[in-house]
Order: sequence, then structure tokens, then C-alpha cells
Amino acid sequence: MTSAENTTTVSETREDIPLKTGAKQAKCLTIIITVALLIQIYYGDYQVVPHGSVATDSLDCSRIGTQILKQGGNAVDAAIASTFCLSVVTPHVTGLDAEGQMLIYNHRTRLMPNVIDFSSQNVLSDHMPRLVLGLAYIHQQYGTIPWQKLIEPSVELARKGFVVSRELFAAISKANAVDLYGRLEPGKLFQHGILSNTLSTIGNISEKELYSYLDSAHNPIQSQGIKSTFHNYDVFVPSLESVGPMLLVNLREIEEYNFTKLASDSIKTILESTLKVYQEFNINDKFHEGTSTNVAVMDLDENYVSLVTGMYSLFGSGEMTSHGYVLDVKKRDKPCTRIPIIMTDSNFICGKRMAFGANGIAQASQLIANLVIGERNATDGIEAPRFYVLPNNTIAIEEAHLPKFTVDFLQNIKNIFGQLLMIPEPYYSSNIVAKSRDDLSSHSDSRGGGIASRF
Repeated sequence: MTSAENTTTVSETREDIPLKTGAKQAKCLTIIITVALLIQIYYGDYQVVPHGSVATDSLDCSRIGTQILKQGGNAVDAAIASTFCLSVVTPHVTGLDAEGQMLIYNHRTRLMPNVIDFSSQNVLSDHMPRLVLGLAYIHQQYGTIPWQKLIEPSVELARKGFVVSRELFAAISKANAVDLYGRLEPGKLFQHGILSNTLSTIGNISEKELYSYLDSAHNPIQSQGIKSTFHNYDVFVPSLESVGPMLLVNLREIEEYNFTKLASDSIKTILESTLKVYQEFNINDKFHEGTSTNVAVMDLDENYVSLVTGMYSLFGSGEMTSHGYVLDVKKRDKPCTRIPIIMTDSNFICGKRMAFGANGIAQASQLIANLVIGERNATDGIEAPRFYVLPNNTIAIEEAHLPKFTVDFLQNIKNIFGQLLMIPEPYYSSNIVAKSRDDLSSHSDSRGGGIASRF
């Protein structure tokens, strides 16, 4: 037991209750280094109490992530463990054969973030599912906790069973996927023994053998992210195989209007700008809107991670393997619109910092506008109503999330777009972890049914 464990109790909290540092906890960035060093000099080997947060579409998966942080893992370790968990409990949007992108940033160094993209057709192997290859590569480059320990919690969850979410039930109905899992009922326990055995096998592979599958033909693409500024925030996104550059174009267009708050006129302008970017770059022709789920993590060492994964459509190809996971559609002629995002205050090093994910330029632009221009907290910024841009200048709005006055407002400005559609659940979520100075907050989107975990 460390000296920190002797002197301080670490407790877990959930959702948007800010965590504030205590007398022996970390101050922002350089102060923590000085304080920890002085304490270590005078009192011996002192370990600052670790704290962080994980936000996913499942409380089980968020908790698995924070447990990894408690064991000394970093934000990348937590994201890997949480993503394996999501492959168990949210098979409608992700799975062992899913693709994805991870954005990794360290706010102490403030270097450009690294991007790991395992969405390419090259990241396909007869020996290992694509998500596993992607996470194995990420673990090889950035992981600190043994591979097996990152998968063990998901093995147990699949074996003992997880509660079927309302979102999974809705997706089964929408995709006519009853044959995949039988007639599941929301709120009931579902045990997935076959998938548990598969995950156990993957977890028991030695890391040497695991990494041997990462040859030049199957490696994910690693690159640097790109950055732009928006209302005194640095916005980091991927470039390769991503809508990131077009999102930054839209943000620059929106910023030219010099909004100081969100009102009806500003929402109209954001809608007009977003439609213009979709048309100018032929977004709906060049990109495919697949499924999406995201993991957002921050750890004590100021590592911020946003990971988005997904499949071509709900339940991928709809083909269940003998190993208990669904195969994704393999033939892709265009990349997906999902995108990981990290934002930091441009002027103050201890200002607000955020990690979250989105599916598409429209969703990302609205989230950023809510959080920055609207100055909304993590919960309100994520939960605010959203519109989606579909082909033929069609605007879609969430039937279950949109108040009547917003519908009326859109009807009144219908001259700037084509058809207005109401879309049913399930909706793609966006989960966020945010810090301001040393206060930590997080929120899992109700659209995904998750709850964030912090300690």
C-alpha cells in the first residue's frame, strides 16, 4: 500500500458533480510538479492521489475505465478497457470488428495531439478483428497496464451478464435484428458466454504474440492532429480520413459572425453555415454516416483522450460470427463522419479543457457552439437539442429530444433548407470530460444511455 493510500480516501462519483482537489491533491500543471517534488524530498516517496474521469455510453464501461485509472493506468489504458466493455454492452453501434479513431493529447507538453486511425481497409486481418488490432496497436504505443488486465473486466461482464439498455432494445427493433440475440427485454440481464470466451482468449494472448499481428500490412495509421482556434479555444481534430478539416472550416465561418451568445438568429446562422459547408464539400457524397459511440477520458497527468468507434450501420453487416460478435461491412468506398475532438483554452493554461466525440460536422459544430458560445456546462451543452444534415438539403431533428418551440422555429425558417424530418431513437451520443482549473466534470449523453464515472 502506498503512502497516498494511507492518508487519503479515494471515492467514486458519477456525472456532473465537480471534483475539487483537496489539501494533498494536485494543483494545475506545473504547481503539481513542484508540490509533489517538495513533499517527496521532505517526506519520502509520496504518491499524489490519482483522480480522473471516464464518460461512455454505459455506466459499467465508465466504471471499468476509472478502475483502470485507480490501478495506475493512464487515459489510454482506461479508454482501451472501456472500449472493450462497449463491444459487449452496445453491440448495435460498436463491436470487436468495428473501426475507429483515437485522439491523444497531453496538456503539460501542449504538443500537437497524436491520431491513431484504424478505420482503413488495410486494418483487416484473418487472425484478429479490426477493433482488437486497433486497440493492440494503441496499447503497444501508449499503454502502461498489461493487456490482459484491460480485457478481464469485460470478460467478467459478458459472463455474468449486463442489463439490456433501452437504446439496445430500440436498435434491435429498428434494425430487425431479433435473430442476432433473441428477444431481449430492456432492464433484463443478458449473459453472453460465447463473447466472454472470445474476449478471454484475446486477453490471454501474450503481448509478444499480440503485437506480431501488427505487421506493416495491418497497422493503423498514426499521424498528428490539426488545430484551429474558435472563440479563444484551440480545437484539435484528426486530418487523415476525417471530416476534421471541414469542421474547422465551418467553425471559422461561424466565428466570423462574432456571436456573444446563442439566440434564434445565431442558431439560424449556424444552420445556414453548416448547410453551406455540407454543399461546398459534398459531405454527404464523400462521407458515410455510420454508427458512433465515444469514450472520453482525462487522467491526473493531464492526458486527454477521445476515442470514437462504430460500424457501417446498426449491427454492422448483421452477420453473427461463431465467436459471438457481429461482423462489420467490409467494402467501404468512403470514410465515416465520426470524429474525436479535444479543446483547450487558448489564453489560460488552466482554463477550460474538453475531450468529447461527435458523428458529423453538424453535431460537432452545435456541441462546440453550445459549450463555447453558449458557455453551457458539460451536461447542458451535450443534452441540448440537435439537428442533422441529410442528403438533398434535408434537415433531421430528434423526435424525442426537441421541444415544440424549436420545431416551430425551424418551420419558420424552412426557406433556407429542404425537407424537415423527425427521426426516432436511437440517436448517436456524445460523451464529454471537462476540466476548468482543477475542477473536473463529465457527462454521458442521455441519447446513449450512459453515465460518466469519476473518482
